[in-house]
Amino acid sequence: MGSRHERGPNRFLRFLNRLFCCFWHRLPPHVYTLPEGPLILVGNHICGLDPNLIQAAVDRPLCFLMAREYHQSMWYARWIFRAAGAIPVNPGGANRHALSEAIRAVNEGNALCLFPEGAANPPIPLHKILPGAALIAQETGAPIIPFRISGVWPFDHVHVWRPFLKRSRARVIVGEPIELPETVQGRAGLRECSDAIARAIRRLGKEERRPDA
Repeated sequence: MGSRHERGPNRFLRFLNRLFCCFWHRLPPHVYTLPEGPLILVGNHICGLDPNLIQAAVDRPLCFLMAREYHQSMWYARWIFRAAGAIPVNPGGANRHALSEAIRAVNEGNALCLFPEGAANPPIPLHKILPGAALIAQETGAPIIPFRISGVWPFDHVHVWRPFLKRSRARVIVGEPIELPETVQGRAGLRECSDAIARAIRRLGKEERRPDA
């Protein structure tokens, strides 16, 4: 059953976004069917186009965690952020208020998407995974599904809009739910869970490179 508190872009905005991603960025037309109910999606972060791509690749509206600095500075796009159910977070990870709001959104039955690297186009991809996704999963019991994005222009901290405007051959792979370790608690448990998330996203990259993929 769908959530009565559904957050994320409406059907019309998702349609426009999908047209943009498929025709301009040549995203393949395949749409992944996500499970119903509370859900957490986690993936690599290349550029600001990533939320558009993962939203275009799945069949449910997604709400997102996003950096507070962009939420505040890009005042002209706040209506889009609100429509997407964006939850602003402080640089480096979710603060207490953002974490509480994210947990509430998931408990209400929404699909929450976050990029656990904490920043776009890090020097070493997937080298550092923030614990936010693992914390939310522990608090809500929601499954975590990994995804991997490729084929787009990376964020370079100067030409912010280049990944949106320059054509690409975007690809999105969505994997199976991650089996998180349950035997270790506290910080050590969060670290194990975060490592499991990183491994799951990396495996999707290997699948993409297979000749039959």
